Amino acid sequence: RPVTDILALKHIIHIFQHGESDKLLPWKQRYKVNTEKIKTGEIQDGAEVVRDLMRMKKEKALNTSEKKMLDNAHEFLISELGLIKGITENQIKSFC
Repeated sequence: RPVTDILALKHIIHIFQHGESDKLLPWKQRYKVNTEKIKTGEIQDGAEVVRDLMRMKKEKALNTSEKKMLDNAHEFLISELGLIKGITENQIKSFC
C-alpha cells in the first residue's frame, strides 16, 4: 500500500481529535473490534484504536490486554507517521 501523505494525515488528525468512541461496547466486543481494525494495517484504523484506548485510559485503568494493544497500536502509528514526507519528529511526538 502507498505511504500516507500530508492530506491523509490531516484527515487522520481530525478523526483522532474529534471522532466518536463507542464506550458502550462490552470489553470482549471492544477488544474484537479493535483487533480487526489493527489487522487491516490502515493508519486510520490504527489511529482510531489509539484514540479510543487513550480516552478509556483517562477514565479508568486498562486491563493487561488493552494496555498491550494500545502499546502495539501506538508503535504502529508512530512508525507510519515517520514515513510521511514533510513531517518532523516533533510533529509526530505532538500528535501521539
